[in-house]
Amino acid sequence: MPDVLLHQWEISPFCRKVRKVLALKGVAYRTEEYNGLKARNAAGLSAAGKLPVLDYDGERVQDSSAICDFLERKHPSPSLLPAEPQEKALALVLEDWADESLYFLEIYLRFEIPEVRPKAIDLLCAGRPGWERAIFGAVLPPRMRKKLRAQGTGKLTREQVEKAFLDHLDRVDALLGRTGWLVGSACTIADIAVGAQLAEVRRTSHLAPRMDERPRVVEWLARLPEG
Repeated sequence: MPDVLLHQWEISPFCRKVRKVLALKGVAYRTEEYNGLKARNAAGLSAAGKLPVLDYDGERVQDSSAICDFLERKHPSPSLLPAEPQEKALALVLEDWADESLYFLEIYLRFEIPEVRPKAIDLLCAGRPGWERAIFGAVLPPRMRKKLRAQGTGKLTREQVEKAFLDHLDRVDALLGRTGWLVGSACTIADIAVGAQLAEVRRTSHLAPRMDERPRVVEWLARLPEG
């Protein structure tokens, strides 16, 4: 078996995405956490300075999509992608939608909702000295707000963001109505990428009860590989 180390923030949906792929592929791995002020060390792991980063038998790969593609080549079965070309294209489009659009709704719902933010900060500082939480609580929300405003989601009202998220959730629910999976008849990278984002919202957001009103989505999340 290969020696595999995942450098991660456990709270990150992108790290959850990689963990789910590792679980689907049956690849044993270890994790190194970068919670709290240890996050500063992540900058030296890769050119991008972001997590996740995967060490695989001496090879280092950064970015969740690149890591998933790398694991697909190293462990092609079970495949992350449908065999049919149009379904394969759709699965990759949904992965990109989850990573580049749904992600910002998740960030807003985690850091811009006052009653939710403390839980997110606690998770980001898990296992670290208590005083680091105060630093993160003061520094991180303004940084996330700036990031959200630059992308556009931060310029919306809370009501607009909540409606956008629930509308997307209904579309996910509709896609699941055909086979129980987003694309084709088996778990693909689309399910893993979208599911990773939704699982993090459900873990921390005040909208979790609204998600639970959609039993098809809840059942699908439970069927995804652990991550």
